[in-house]
Amino acid sequence: MTASRVTLVRYTDPDRRSMAHAAAVYLGKPDTDNIKRPLSIIKKGDTLAIFRGESARFEFFTSKIVYDHLITYTTLNMRACGGLRANEATVFVPPLEDDDPIYKELGERHLHAYQQLVHGIDPQTEDPIGRKRLQAARTVAPMSVQLHYLLDFNLATLIEAVFPQRIWSPGAQLDTREVVQQMFDLIREQDPELWDLIYDHYGPEAHAWKRLRARLRREDPALYERLLRDYGAVKSMWD
Repeated sequence: MTASRVTLVRYTDPDRRSMAHAAAVYLGKPDTDNIKRPLSIIKKGDTLAIFRGESARFEFFTSKIVYDHLITYTTLNMRACGGLRANEATVFVPPLEDDDPIYKELGERHLHAYQQLVHGIDPQTEDPIGRKRLQAARTVAPMSVQLHYLLDFNLATLIEAVFPQRIWSPGAQLDTREVVQQMFDLIREQDPELWDLIYDHYGPEAHAWKRLRARLRREDPALYERLLRDYGAVKSMWD
């Protein structure tokens, strides 16, 4: 069971009215209260510009490893984390991929040595020493300690990058995948119709179709061309 916790602090447009207004202006339509229009933009594969104006803010208690994965998204709106420079680490988070107790034993040992330095104890001799600063002592702390932080993502970044890369395509580290799955579940509760549609268009099946397309084009180009001709017509967003 994961030790990570995620809560949704804020979701800016649960009734979809702000996005509907933006979509109407973007497309030159008079009915600014049409909350179905953002769904049409998803269905037609149009730009996600209107979704970039809305955001979801999450509060996390996760390992630093997960934190390091999430802050790679440079288009996130806000980050608030004291980290180990301002806060003492108190919890070691073992890996989810391997339940061998050796990880917890070694991690707890390193965490204890770090904490002794912070509180003025020599970890090798147990003798009193001068208390070490947090920013210096963190160099010997285990990598997988728990951090408390806030991240605010615009919805376009979640749709185009975070969810596809961390839960909808293979390869993400297990603990990161579990945390990001919690993020998706939390915002889906705010607007199931929208996020179910996004899952359908950007989720695992969409990634499978991309792989299928590449393979079909390579191995059976005639069939590929026929399917593209018969079923691949794309309408303009203005239609």
